[in-house]
Amino acid sequence: MTIKRLLAFSLFLTVVLIPLFHCGDGVVIVDEDIIIGIYADDGASPGCVGPSEKMFEWMGCMIVLLYAEDVNEEPLDKIEVLVFPGGDTGPYMEDISDAGKEKIRDFVRDGGGYIGTCAGAFFAAETMVWRGNTYTEGLLDLFPGTADGPVNEIYPYPQTGMCEINYTEPDHPITQGLDDTEWIYYWWGPKFITDDGAGVDVIGTYEVTDEAALVAFEYGEGRVFLIGPHPEWEEDSDRDGYPPDDEHDDRGSDWPLMRNVTFWCAKRIN
Repeated sequence: MTIKRLLAFSLFLTVVLIPLFHCGDGVVIVDEDIIIGIYADDGASPGCVGPSEKMFEWMGCMIVLLYAEDVNEEPLDKIEVLVFPGGDTGPYMEDISDAGKEKIRDFVRDGGGYIGTCAGAFFAAETMVWRGNTYTEGLLDLFPGTADGPVNEIYPYPQTGMCEINYTEPDHPITQGLDDTEWIYYWWGPKFITDDGAGVDVIGTYEVTDEAALVAFEYGEGRVFLIGPHPEWEEDSDRDGYPPDDEHDDRGSDWPLMRNVTFWCAKRIN
């Protein structure tokens, strides 16, 4: 395991204005910053929060770090997109109160965006399966289905590494301007099993299993994006706050994908 990943792993279970943005053949005019609220309390790995901050700053977004007290007791009307990063889903389930979870649902239902990465994606589901154990209590119930991980066909637990993602919705705004495939670092994240009849778009699948790795859907007036692997980590660059990792071939940045995701969740693109 590399120094870069050792640092992330040691923290893993601890808890600007953009005047013009080009997306594919279209042009989106942005006349104000997108305000991103990143959850940074117990469960959110600092090894994921830090790179996420740098990624959203690269997009030109304004960043607000949120803690359990903020989510449970304060209004969320100052942000446009709420991000729960990778780490440990357990503290998310325990520390966000029932009232806080309902507030998150109301936030999205009323037009806000939600981005969940790895642990944050597990947290958003109706049902979570972790190493064969099923959980239904304490989750957000945004995603109509099951987040099931780790996916041992990709890497037998507890191994980690790069994984290939195939985009399956070439006409979706999230995939505009991107190649057909993406290589993203996999660290125990879920596959997504959608309930029958639910209106969920599978944006990308794991090459190894052909199972859903990236999903996007509307929830009331809002939008939700969930991803199993970690697009915030740049293995071939230090701009995520960590030295480049020569042991893993990233084959390009995942940040353009997440820029599309963020602009879609914030309704800057449709």
